[in-house]
Amino acid sequence: MHEIANIHTELAHGIPSAAGDYARAKVGALARYAPADVPVATARLDFDGPHLVVAHGRLDVNGTPVNAKAAAATYTEAVDLLQDKLKHQLLAMSD
Repeated sequence: MHEIANIHTELAHGIPSAAGDYARAKVGALARYAPADVPVATARLDFDGPHLVVAHGRLDVNGTPVNAKAAAATYTEAVDLLQDKLKHQLLAMSD
C-alpha cells in the first residue's frame, strides 16, 4: 500500500478549520488508489460566490501531477466530489 507523505491544506477566509481536517482525511484515503507513493498533496478550499464552495486538489504521483476541482453548496460535498474525481484519475493511472 502506498502513502501520502505530506498533505497541505489551504482554507479561504470564512471556511472553518474543520474543513481542513476533513479534506486531509479524504485526500489521505486516496493513498490506496495511487500507483506509487505521493510525496505531496494539496487541498485548497475557496468560495465561488456567496453559496458555492470550491475544492481544488493536487497530488504529485511520482512526478506526475494529478489535479481536480469540484464545487458544491457545502465543504463536505465539495471535498467528497473532489475525492471522487481524484480517485478516478488515480485508478486510470493504474490501468
